[in-house]
Amino acid sequence: MKLLFQQQTIQLDSQSTTEEVIENINNLLEKDYYFSHFIADGVEIYEGHEQFLNSHTGQIEKLEIITKTVKEFTNDILLSVESYTEQATLLLETLSNEFYNSPSGETWGQFAQLMESLQWINGVIELLRNQEEKVKNWSQYEEIAGTIQQELLNLEEAVENEDFVLIGDIIQYEIAPNFESLHEASKTTIDTEGTRPNLN
Repeated sequence: MKLLFQQQTIQLDSQSTTEEVIENINNLLEKDYYFSHFIADGVEIYEGHEQFLNSHTGQIEKLEIITKTVKEFTNDILLSVESYTEQATLLLETLSNEFYNSPSGETWGQFAQLMESLQWINGVIELLRNQEEKVKNWSQYEEIAGTIQQELLNLEEAVENEDFVLIGDIIQYEIAPNFESLHEASKTTIDTEGTRPNLN
């Protein structure tokens, strides 16, 4: 199997294991690149990379590695953040109202999704924090991250105490405004340093 990345080609043994292929991919990618996807014999594979390699070991002739620069990767993630926070702001109002009344099973399901999204946002901010070259409005993200961390702790405590009114308050008065701030921060970064997909 030929492993191709930019101008480099590595010839791998046809008996190479999935682990060896992944190790070679990681060695090719320097700190300036993030893995996006690969093209196996002309077929683009965007997810389930490991499973794909496992089930096609020994059959792939050419594996082309597609990457993004740190800047492109950051831009894509911030486009996701901008879109997600815009949609979520409306849902948060409904969710907080449900806690003020009487949370149903569905409410708790949406609350679990909110907790997951807060963890995802923390991950995104951590990624921005670890970049050598910070985005220009980095201090905005840093401030939002600090507040979200605190509110996660407050939410956990409110859930333990079964204080539904407090959960509703935290969602409405703390989380929702932070989502709005994050929406504005990501919008600012994209518009001043990034790019938007061409809609024409």
